[in-house]
Amino acid sequence: MTILPPVNGPAILAAILIISGLCLVPPLRAMEDFTELSIEELANIEVTSVSRKPQKLSHSATAIFVITGDEIRRSGVTSIPDALRMVPGIQVSRISSNRWAISARGFNSRYANKLLVQLDGRTLYSPIFSGVFWESHATLMEDIDRIEVIRGPGASLWGANAVNGIINIITKQTAKTQGAFSTNSIGTFTRTNGGVRYGAPVGETGHYRVYTTYSDREASVNSSGEEQADPWDHLQTGFRTDLASNPDTQWTFQGDGYTGHINEETNIPSLTPPYATLYKHENTSRGMNLLGRLSHTLSPTSEFSVQLYYDQTMKEETQLSSTGDLVDLDLQHRLQPLNGHEVIWGLGYRYYTDTLNVTEAFVFEKPTTTDHLISAFLQDDIALSPTLQLTIGTKVEHNDYTQTEVQPNLRLLWKPDETNNLWFAASRAVRTPNRGETQICLRNSIIPPESPANPTLLPIEVLLVGVETLESEKLIALETGYRFTPESPFSLDLTLFYYFYDDLYGYAPSPPKPDLDAVPPRVILASTIQNLMEGNTWGLELATNWSPRPELRFQSAYSLFQADLTFKSGYADATAQYSDNAAPTHQLSLRSGFDLPRQVTLDLWLRYVDDIQENRVDAYTELDARIAWRPSKGLELSLTGQNLLHTSHPEFIETLVWIEPTEVERSVHAQATLSF
Repeated sequence: MTILPPVNGPAILAAILIISGLCLVPPLRAMEDFTELSIEELANIEVTSVSRKPQKLSHSATAIFVITGDEIRRSGVTSIPDALRMVPGIQVSRISSNRWAISARGFNSRYANKLLVQLDGRTLYSPIFSGVFWESHATLMEDIDRIEVIRGPGASLWGANAVNGIINIITKQTAKTQGAFSTNSIGTFTRTNGGVRYGAPVGETGHYRVYTTYSDREASVNSSGEEQADPWDHLQTGFRTDLASNPDTQWTFQGDGYTGHINEETNIPSLTPPYATLYKHENTSRGMNLLGRLSHTLSPTSEFSVQLYYDQTMKEETQLSSTGDLVDLDLQHRLQPLNGHEVIWGLGYRYYTDTLNVTEAFVFEKPTTTDHLISAFLQDDIALSPTLQLTIGTKVEHNDYTQTEVQPNLRLLWKPDETNNLWFAASRAVRTPNRGETQICLRNSIIPPESPANPTLLPIEVLLVGVETLESEKLIALETGYRFTPESPFSLDLTLFYYFYDDLYGYAPSPPKPDLDAVPPRVILASTIQNLMEGNTWGLELATNWSPRPELRFQSAYSLFQADLTFKSGYADATAQYSDNAAPTHQLSLRSGFDLPRQVTLDLWLRYVDDIQENRVDAYTELDARIAWRPSKGLELSLTGQNLLHTSHPEFIETLVWIEPTEVERSVHAQATLSF
């Protein structure tokens, strides 16, 4: 496969000069609402993902980054995965037109499983592999209020699988989405992407909105520029209602339904010549969900909430289709039992059942299964002094795979003044086994007979086999950070981390076993999934905001990541499930926004991503640009160019489940947005 080299020096210099040169343009007329929040307001924005309660971002003892709805709009992105590229420490790689690999602080793949993702309190979760099928989850991008991204464990509050990070996507309150709204874009890769929404009051008790969004994306290309068979489309509709029966009681009801066609091109291993068959599939993905939430204030120092949601999915994958039903109940109570103590505790229960339709190449031990998860958590925020705060807590869970798991957490925040804060955290988190890892039998490949790797006369069937006795993967995390948030037009957020992993999964091979009674006869080479790896990761993440003038803002994000993963004693012949070079060592993002005369805005976004996967994917630099015009109130027209520095380039090569490598192309789309 031919990998494009990173962009040359002159192109990088030209892009930097364009960004820097914006400082020299004199402002004639600043557009209204350059950003929804100033830098000072960003520091004081209330986030809920850190402690399951509203608190100022600048007062949080964790590595948290917030993407505002205005930043999403001005970036020109058309999907949630692309918006996540703004965050330091998050790796976002597009595998094909409809598939992503997204993780925090390493361990990236199509089936990344150490990142908890939520949308309005509902977990976007596939129990088959403990991760997210990103192509099956969308919402109207203009309805997103913010995306809160935590890098680091959040298991003491959010439970297993919140190991390396949490992504919490929060949509706007219905009171902020009143009236009619429509948007649509057309382009070279995103053929069309848009939606409509309508919101109105519900008597005097609240508001509601209904929406529909649709996206149709072009196929990607391979390294030779040939079009692959992976276009896709996604149609989703939904509603939300926010009600307040009295000042102390709030109700939320919401739901979504979606359907999509996901095309893919795969090489399926076969036991007969030519030992692999190229298939072009048109798969279907459908689902729906319903959520209800009640929040009630008992007193000025006490409030509780209860949430219940139901999620149903039907998904086709290569050689595998599944239907699943999930019910999740969550209760939490926040109170101040003593002076200087704020306690939050909660209980949770999750029920999941699914049925899988398997094939010869993709077998599960149990076609139908039912899982139960019971959890409880307790956390206490203790004000040791006016400038020092201690947070201690733990979550206890009981699951059907490893039984009981305990995940404690300790955080210390020192805030000597309103400008500076320093924090430290020590946490334990686990990632529990999933249905795939304990029950799967996957035909990963076929080694043809009389080939350099197989001189025998029989084909070798390479299998990956799950094991019911798997233990959880374990993490001990140490983190520290410094946050500088003055009233001046500059802010800085720095995080350092060191992780200790144990019982990571890998593949332990068994001796080759001839099976002469099979049709056709073959040699079976099975590798079982076992807890056979350990290691450390470490790094730093830096984010800055600088607004030298009200109409101009620069934002930067940098991350350094290192990993050293090794096999435990006795597993010299094993192979790794996780590669310590699947995440880039360096990532850099530079964004600038400027208000030009006549209600025109210009935004530029320069990104650098280091090479990964033993140089199978080279380092690359890319530039996105968006120019927008508001000729009248409620109307915006924009033109966005993405990946402008290369015709195409690869971002990730998935080695599991036969996905054909593709590349990300340069693209342009025009968008019109109307609200009234």
